Amino acid sequence: MGFSQTTAHVLLGCCSSAFLMEILMARKPSSANLVTFLQFFFISLYGFVFTAKLGKVSPKIPLKEYIILVTLFFLTTVANNYVYALHVPSTLHMIIRSASSPASMLVYCCVKRQKPKLNNAIGSVLISVGVALAMYGGAPTNEENKGTFLYWCIGVTILWTTLFTGVFAGLQQERLYSQYGKHPDEMLFYTHAIPLPLFLGIYPQLVDTSSDLSWDTWLLISLNILSQFYCTHSVHELATKETSVTVTFILTLRKFISLLISSVVFKNSLTIYHVIGTIIVAIGTYVYFDYFSGRRQKPVSMKTKAN
Repeated sequence: MGFSQTTAHVLLGCCSSAFLMEILMARKPSSANLVTFLQFFFISLYGFVFTAKLGKVSPKIPLKEYIILVTLFFLTTVANNYVYALHVPSTLHMIIRSASSPASMLVYCCVKRQKPKLNNAIGSVLISVGVALAMYGGAPTNEENKGTFLYWCIGVTILWTTLFTGVFAGLQQERLYSQYGKHPDEMLFYTHAIPLPLFLGIYPQLVDTSSDLSWDTWLLISLNILSQFYCTHSVHELATKETSVTVTFILTLRKFISLLISSVVFKNSLTIYHVIGTIIVAIGTYVYFDYFSGRRQKPVSMKTKAN
């Protein structure tokens, strides 16, 4: 397989959302959960109007089947936001999250009880190494040690846990598609609408944060919500066409592109780690999608067969 139009939409939408989120975190780090809530609310509102038709269209996938998926999805999203407050060094934060592709392949193969394809395994490892190198090169060199060792341990544990809960969420999504048919718009709606009541637990924080934002910050949040909707919709569409491992691989590639954009826009400089990481990511992407393609058996023509 190769890159598709849906893949391009994922890269465009998710890179835009990540870029806007980085600006927001630089301005107002405490607004992460507020932005997440507004993203969920907007996607839910859109889905209720255009997918559920104001409640007139019943779900094709039973609501009870969404419980596991929604729980994993919500915990992964919110828990990752709290890591920012635990003062885990950004270098370690980035490197752990860059391992999502091989982690996805490892869990996928254990659950499916099958060996990974050689090109997928090599490509996943290469792109993770490349992303980790680039992230290491772009991490701050003078981070202050604001937290305690206990907070550091909790933060690292959360990062590793959410790395695998995200993988299981992808597997659950793939299972539902295979069992009940592919309904990406419906899944997008219910995976965002069902968790909305859970935000009541952080309601005071959301109110305090929203009352202390300037108009230009609200503008950035609005743009981020729209780009995140485009990103998430594209990811769900991609999940109907590819395995969870390939989806994770493409999302890891998205992280790398976002990192390069961030380095150019916010730092205006690239290190040797970025260069080496770029080369490794390019090789890993080629290997994942095209390795052995030239060795596939060519179709036998009728003329050859007759001879």
